[in-house]
Amino acid sequence: MNNDIKGVCLFLGLIGLSYVALLILVTLFTGAKIIKSIMFILIFSTGLISLGLTPQVKSRLFSYLKTLTSR
Repeated sequence: MNNDIKGVCLFLGLIGLSYVALLILVTLFTGAKIIKSIMFILIFSTGLISLGLTPQVKSRLFSYLKTLTSR
């Protein structure tokens, strides 16, 4: 995949994650029931981030997460 496309995927994914954080704050303060929307945006954003990462970075992140869970 082209590096420019990977960069765009990472950028859009991070914007989506920040939007999810904002929606969670709105939900906490107002009590709005928008959990389905939050979950959809979260899954879509993590998918975009996953597309933007190189295989080396993905393997490093997975190994780091495995060490955190095995403690």
